[in-house]
Amino acid sequence: MCQKYALKLNSILENCKPLLDTIPTSEMDHKPKPDKWSKKEILGHLIDSAYNNHQRFIRAEKRGNLIFGRYDQKEWVVKNNYQNRDAKEIIALFIAVHFHISQLISSINEKDLKQTTSAHNFDKICMNQVEIGKPSSLGYLIDDYIFHLEHHLGQIVFAERLG
Repeated sequence: MCQKYALKLNSILENCKPLLDTIPTSEMDHKPKPDKWSKKEILGHLIDSAYNNHQRFIRAEKRGNLIFGRYDQKEWVVKNNYQNRDAKEIIALFIAVHFHISQLISSINEKDLKQTTSAHNFDKICMNQVEIGKPSSLGYLIDDYIFHLEHHLGQIVFAERLG
């Protein structure tokens, strides 16, 4: 079973929860520009990403390929109305959804995690893109997912505090 990724994700969640809880509402609501996401919307995007990747991780074990549909991130953030929802609700949902995905990750068979294939679209769906035709794995997709999560949490938690 794949504990490495699940433990890393759990650690991230345990460390970021108290930090998220201390961000003032005004800072969570603030949109730096009309076309830029607020911190609540970034968290919402991470929730939407978790929903999409949860399905990818489940389906990957049975598919024989790692080709998955994309989703319109901006549309999902708008449709889910994260900007007008309570920050505490969004934080609680973010934490719950990610502990849920961690549970799934911990149950993935190591063989399935490491199985490589050139049949993927990681050039389109991953933050750290993989060239078309270059072998990759479900483990890579999970690692990229966690990288994506850390990137956006850095924008939320540390952007103004470290500057």
